[in-house]
Amino acid sequence: MKLNFKELEVLKILHESDRALTSTEIVNSDIDLTQSTVQAVLRKLLANELVEVQGVTYSGNVLSRTFGLTAKSKDILTEKFLQDYRSFRAIINMPAALAGMFNMSETEAERDQDIELLENLLAELKKK
Repeated sequence: MKLNFKELEVLKILHESDRALTSTEIVNSDIDLTQSTVQAVLRKLLANELVEVQGVTYSGNVLSRTFGLTAKSKDILTEKFLQDYRSFRAIINMPAALAGMFNMSETEAERDQDIELLENLLAELKKK
């Protein structure tokens, strides 16, 4: 599935939120998004089952739907990331990519947790 920049941006905003968001909250999260763009993007994401309506809330005096992610959205984003990596693999080898990802950790504890997860994954792969 092909996603354009705005669609990826809306998915990113929803992934970074700890709760479902209204379209207005999504617009307020990014200066480059407009209400009409977000509404169009949400319609497409709904049709493709990447987001779902998770509730209704008051936004001022108006009832607004809140949108959250579906499990399918994580799979699609993972697939997109891996496709992007495949296209750059000749330039950026796996150790360099992993080192860069570990350097993105916000805390040492987060980095250590990621390393432990990777060690477990590598141990499982070696068994196979």
